[in-house]
Amino acid sequence: MPLNILLYGVGSVGAIYLHQLQRAGCTVTAICRSNHDVVATSGFTMTSALFGTVTYRPDHIYRSVSDIPSDQVFDYIVVTAKCFPDSNPSLAEQLRPALTNPPRRTTAIVLAQNGIDIEAPIAAAYPDNPLISAVIYLPATQTAPGIITHPEPLNHIELGTYPSSAPQEHVDSATRFAETMRWGGGEATVFEDIQGARWRKLMVNAAWNPIGALSLCTDGGFLVTSPFARDVVWGVMMEVVALARRAGVEGVDEEAAEKLFQISKRRAELGTGRALSMLQDVRMGRPFEVEAIVGNAVRLGRKLGVEMPRLETVYALAKGRYDVMVESGK
Repeated sequence: MPLNILLYGVGSVGAIYLHQLQRAGCTVTAICRSNHDVVATSGFTMTSALFGTVTYRPDHIYRSVSDIPSDQVFDYIVVTAKCFPDSNPSLAEQLRPALTNPPRRTTAIVLAQNGIDIEAPIAAAYPDNPLISAVIYLPATQTAPGIITHPEPLNHIELGTYPSSAPQEHVDSATRFAETMRWGGGEATVFEDIQGARWRKLMVNAAWNPIGALSLCTDGGFLVTSPFARDVVWGVMMEVVALARRAGVEGVDEEAAEKLFQISKRRAELGTGRALSMLQDVRMGRPFEVEAIVGNAVRLGRKLGVEMPRLETVYALAKGRYDVMVESGK
């Protein structure tokens, strides 16, 4: 029987996952916000190094979860919206209509979002539902409402239950979702403990995302701006390594950092670069994930007594830019 999936937050990543899940035979309901009217009328048009150029649309589309008919039961709710921990209403409240009245404890929640320490509020709100934490490697941009570019064939999702000690049926749910994503044409890996993978992604995100938002440079572009650029990026990555070590997270070390840093170095050598999500958001005048990616890390550093002067500086500056953008409405 085809899986029935609710996709919450269908920007660039969500739009690609919509196509991928439909390729795997799933029925997909999309919650679209800023791009709702365009997608409802014309669907998505994607130009992808992996999937080619395709036009497609959700099986069902709504502006909010509360608009979905109350008798709908989903196998998975996949959250690809940006992570804003202090949002009001909270993410847990925004999802509530699809998970209660009556309680739907078999619906798995997939948090395909950036940052660290983001799972606990959802786990507390829905303790009986399988909760799957996901780390995404998928370079994509929504250049205009409903128009998606995916310039590199990279499409990899890393999955694991939260907590890692979750019961076997929750692990089975993660495995089934990984198989579905592979059937749709991407790569997927299931980890016994996803936090190592989440922290390895943080090494990239905590360095490149705020630097891009502040400098307005792509990753490859920033590295060629001055002899100091490499040291700034590497220094932030090493502070994340130190924090992970103090927090007891395994697999986050200098070797892993160098492997990830090589991607941006190659782009610099080729004269190319990628605009990560915060830079994309700044260019479009949208709020960006400063708290989930950077704020949570520096606050944990203060709590654990880890000195992080570079990341604290980057956080303070990025938070200032964020507040000005929110207050000015752009």
